[in-house]
Amino acid sequence: MHGRLKVRTTAEQQEIKAKERAKKLVMYKTAMNLIFSKRKSGELDDEILKMTGQVLTENPDISTLWNIRKETILKTKETMPDRVDDYVSNELALTEQCIRVNPKSYNSWFHRSWILDQVSIVDFKNEFLLCDKCLELDERNFHCWDYRRIIVQKSKTSLENELEFSTNKIKKNFSNYSSWHYRSELLPRIYPSSSDQSILDDQKLAEECNLIQNAIFTDPNDQSAWFYQRWLLFNSDEKSLKNSSLLSTLNNELESCQQLHDLEPDNKWVKLQVCELLRRINGLGNETEILQLIQQLIKVDPLRQGYYTYLGSKIVEENQKKKISESS
Repeated sequence: MHGRLKVRTTAEQQEIKAKERAKKLVMYKTAMNLIFSKRKSGELDDEILKMTGQVLTENPDISTLWNIRKETILKTKETMPDRVDDYVSNELALTEQCIRVNPKSYNSWFHRSWILDQVSIVDFKNEFLLCDKCLELDERNFHCWDYRRIIVQKSKTSLENELEFSTNKIKKNFSNYSSWHYRSELLPRIYPSSSDQSILDDQKLAEECNLIQNAIFTDPNDQSAWFYQRWLLFNSDEKSLKNSSLLSTLNNELESCQQLHDLEPDNKWVKLQVCELLRRINGLGNETEILQLIQQLIKVDPLRQGYYTYLGSKIVEENQKKKISESS
């Protein structure tokens, strides 16, 4: 009918796509042949950078092409050192374009990190901005997190500032596992531990516990904060429990978890954390309660029955050893 757009059939659409793919394949093979021919003859010049760039913007994960670009940059650095800054600027633009195509392209992030080593002056503000944009799109992009660690080190950025960055990310989304993990890397570097103390002072430990409580009471089913809490509270040996403030913290956390358990009686994460807290506070005195909780865990989470059974046997074994030690 007049005035109506013709809607292509599925078969027609598939045929068009097949022709487009075939055309791209011919162009790809032609470009790759030219690139390898020029490389073999030692023609590492602007043309090879242009050709490799065109292919990489379509597919950033061809490692060989990034290596050819490295060879070309290094050759330029030797023969025309005054032009290096221009080449570096182009590389940064290319890697950013490739990251847009595939934000988890290992090769793009690695090449960007490498190119920063080729210059003495880096616009770190722009590098952090790129990380911020990528983490807004995907807060668990571990390639971006790794790159952020690199530029933090290169720029000598304050670790306290990075801890604040992590805090803001967590407050925005308590389920941001990558931020919790980043935090567990930062804290030991900011607050070096000793053999007989918790890694944090009382005030900082209380702040961390408060952050965790906000997260687990908001979403008790999310595992991120639970894992971080286990790292924070159980990252010490038994000597540390002689520290009355740490023992007090464990008791406070136990009380909060037991309150949450009353609200969420079938939540496996709450039950498991109560078990671990009871075990560390006084495993021998709390054995009966711990084993009862383990039986409850088997009922609410039968897929992990083997693990819970192992945990119960381990606790019984630990307590038997303590009894023998105390009696001797």
